[in-house]
Parts: sequence; C-alpha cells; structure tokens
Amino acid sequence: MAELMKIREPRAYDVPGKPGLKSTYGWHPGMPPDIILRVSKTSLGTAGFCAQQYFMKYPLGIKEPANDNMIRGSNVHDAIEEFYQDINLSYALSMRSYGYDEVKKYFLTHISEEKGYALGEEDHLIKYLDAEAKRFMTAEDEYFLPIGNEVSLDAVVEIDGVLVHLTGIVDRLFADGEGIPHVHELKTGVWSGKPRKWEHMRKEMAYYVYLIKRCEHEVLGGLDVEWWGWDHTGADDIFRHIEAVRVREVSSMMKSLKDLVGMHKQYTGNKNGVMFPLKDEGAVRYICEPWCAIKGFCPRYYEVLKPSNLRQEAFS
Repeated sequence: MAELMKIREPRAYDVPGKPGLKSTYGWHPGMPPDIILRVSKTSLGTAGFCAQQYFMKYPLGIKEPANDNMIRGSNVHDAIEEFYQDINLSYALSMRSYGYDEVKKYFLTHISEEKGYALGEEDHLIKYLDAEAKRFMTAEDEYFLPIGNEVSLDAVVEIDGVLVHLTGIVDRLFADGEGIPHVHELKTGVWSGKPRKWEHMRKEMAYYVYLIKRCEHEVLGGLDVEWWGWDHTGADDIFRHIEAVRVREVSSMMKSLKDLVGMHKQYTGNKNGVMFPLKDEGAVRYICEPWCAIKGFCPRYYEVLKPSNLRQEAFS
C-alpha cells in the first residue's frame, strides 16, 4: 500500500550552542523574538527551484513519502560515512605498495553484506570506493582522510535585520598539506551536465562555504574554504568534479538567501503563501508535471486549467 503524504506543522528546534533560542521553517515577524528563521541547504535550494513549493514543504509542512531514491541515497551516505570511520589507514598504506588493485580490494571489504541492500546501493558504493582507491594511490598519507565526515554545523547570522539559523550536514571536508580546506558532496543521482545543474551544485557548495565560515564549530568554524567538489554515482561511471570556489555562485547564493528572508518578512503565518511566487503557467508541463511531487497542493497546477477570467487574482 502506497504511503500517503502527511502535513506536519513545522516545529521550533533548539539552536545548538544558543541556549533559549529556537528556529523554525514557519517563521514570520509576528513570532516571539526567541524564535528565528531556520534555513538548510535543501530548503534554500527548494526556494530557488520554486518558491511556492518551498512554502508548501516548509512553512506549511507538507511531507512527501520517502521513495526509493531517497532511501538509496541515505543508505549510501551512511555506508560512506562508516567507511571513513572504520578504515585502517596503516593497513591501507601497506596495501599501496602492492598496487591499486589491492587497495581497491581492501576498500571494497567495507561494503557490508549484512545490510541487505535492495536498491542498487552496492553499485554506487563500488564506483565511489574505486574512485577513492585511485585517489589514495597518489594522496599524501596524512591527508587522505577527511577532517570532517558527515558533520553537523550551525550558524546564526543576520540577514536584512532578521536573525537566521543556518544548519546543514557537510558530507566531507578535506584539507591539503597547507591546511587549505576543500568541501565535497556526494550525490547518488545522474550528472546531467546541463547549465542549470552546474549552477545548482555550485550554489549548494556556496551554502556550505558560508556555513563553515560563520559556524562556531571548535575545529571547522571560521575556515576559509578554497575548493569545492562533488561526486555523482548514478551513471555507469562516477562523475567527480573539483574546482576553486567561485565568487559568482557565492554571491548568487547570498542573493537567494536574502530573497527568502524577504518573503518570510511578508508572511503573517496565516497559511496564505501569496508572497512565495508561483512559477509561470508554462512551467506546469515541463517542470511541475514531471518534477514536483506535491503539485496537487499547488494553486498554479490547478489554476492554469481554468479559463483566465475564473482564476484567482492572487495567482494570475
């Protein structure tokens, strides 16, 4: 039996390291001063994709049921986190003298048969660990392991007069011999290479760069990240990309953050999301229909089917 969508009012979470302060995705200016706006990489990305979808998912709390892609991605992320926790670096170094094949063989022993993977997780793990075995062959010994592995970070910043709690889990943060940080993201989807995909990934990485700079983590807080990169394991071969941090996407991410704050400043908490703009009518066929799992709740999805003289003014 298919799992139904649920609507759960956004709760207020304690802000780590800030006693008495809470944050919520449903923030509006009428709330008490000890409750502030909560933003994650995913919520900000959703707002950039479609502000109305963001409103439905976050301030309203419409939750789509977990699907195979979500479950697979979570399982792969958990397995890679455990790989870096469990690897015996000394043994791996001893295997390096026997060549890449022996290193890869050792790395692949970290794929647990006890997990009972049923969604193709092993294929993703094999591709990722193969890429890591190749990196290990040329990496400096002490800099192969990440300095941050699925690490939760939080920061409180002020955006246009509004306190914002930025939160996120960084997949991996590496550093080279000079201590220069490199943040890296893992995706189990297919890399399309389209311009919008490049922009989306770079803005995701920009969010992490800003979060790391502004957080108060005892090791990672305040670091100036100079490199970012990502892996996509969904195709026949892994797509791995690394590049220097780009100012353009950092600026674009900051603008998106300010735009989101601006929408919330107009929201009253009355469940009317007119200040969170709808996509154009033309998007229904090419974006809403194939890509939005909660379109049945969206005014645009139904309004576009009505004669223009009957459509709600707020959404025309």
